[in-house]
Amino acid sequence: MKTKATYFFLIILLMFACNPKYMPQSHSDTPIIGFKAKNSKIAIAGCWVSEVYLKSLKEFKSPKRAQDNGLLLIIPKRVNEKVSYMEAFHDDFDYYSILKNKNTYEIWEIINDNPPKLEFVIEVISPTRIKIGTIVLEKINPLIKSDFLRRGLKEQVMIQEDLLFKGKYITSDNRKVEFTKDGKIKGLDDFYFYQPINDYYDMGMQVDQLLLVKSRKNIEWKDLEYFGFTFNHDTLELYKLNCISFDTTSGYCGEVENGELKYKLWRIR
Repeated sequence: MKTKATYFFLIILLMFACNPKYMPQSHSDTPIIGFKAKNSKIAIAGCWVSEVYLKSLKEFKSPKRAQDNGLLLIIPKRVNEKVSYMEAFHDDFDYYSILKNKNTYEIWEIINDNPPKLEFVIEVISPTRIKIGTIVLEKINPLIKSDFLRRGLKEQVMIQEDLLFKGKYITSDNRKVEFTKDGKIKGLDDFYFYQPINDYYDMGMQVDQLLLVKSRKNIEWKDLEYFGFTFNHDTLELYKLNCISFDTTSGYCGEVENGELKYKLWRIR
């Protein structure tokens, strides 16, 4: 004979069984995705950069200082396609894909025949801001082109060109110089292109640096020259680099400093 307590217990069990929100929540190793929508468009497609990195870059004009807080995320236009995910502009992960789970976008690790693994859930804050974990990212619209150095990403995302360098300058001897947002230089001796350095975790990267290029095409290492740089408000200073510690094992300079001031440029607009 069933008691009232027994009936009450059975009713509670039925409530839990019939209402999914009471069911225990557990992560599955397999994405809960409607694969028929594998070609559906992604509303948040585009280039995203961590908010703290952009704020630091704008305030201090030093990519070296900002690097530790750098996160670059390039989201493709359709689900199930590869995501470009780069931490601190140093570690580039090419095995992430973006999937859509109902109204939520998720980034999954998919490596060869291994079971897919959920890595990140994307929280959409606004059309120009998203959040991954505790990191807020801003949407930017930089130019993206082939990276002639092939450092990190196969493509160069031109963030610093747009935020720091682009503009027209004048030299101490009244020569006009222009840095364009697509990485070109006009009027600075025999240099045609420039590329700021994003990654300072390697040897010989103790100061902010950029590369100046002396060739228009078929660029080789002999065409490249590293310079240190600093911004003082609207004044850009480019320095020759002094090697103060040479690493004989690798054959590279292990430690550098800014040496002779080579160019001093005043931004005019």
